[in-house]
Amino acid sequence: MDSTVIKILYTNAFNDIESARNCQNSISRIEMELQMININSKYSSFDNSYLNNMKKQSLEMEIVNLINKRNNYINNSIGYALTIAEDEIRENNGLSVAAIVIGTISSFISSIKDSFNISIVNRSNLSIMSSKLLLSGLNMFQLKKAIETLKSVCK
Repeated sequence: MDSTVIKILYTNAFNDIESARNCQNSISRIEMELQMININSKYSSFDNSYLNNMKKQSLEMEIVNLINKRNNYINNSIGYALTIAEDEIRENNGLSVAAIVIGTISSFISSIKDSFNISIVNRSNLSIMSSKLLLSGLNMFQLKKAIETLKSVCK
């Protein structure tokens, strides 16, 4: 694969991780809003439970949608990173750009408190990549470590 394609994949991976971070920030903001509604309904002298319940249901649906969007962005980013890694394994590159991208993805996944569901395609590609790297001997240690870390955070 030529360097222009690698740069595009690298950029796409980081753009998608940034979009996932934005979704996660929105999730955190909405969760805080839900907590405020709970506090308000607990200590309010007015009976606005119907309105509070409607607002809570709306916010909970928004969280579900944001989690799905975030997970899609993460899965896209993993796909881009694994494509770069596959090329690096084929080319037997010593310095790994994929390891940097995968490390960033792993770090982000481990920072989110709710579960992340890796896609079946990415899970199988991750396993294949891990097996290829295990069979390659001592080469590409940085990429091996990044792949194993990603596998562990995507339980």
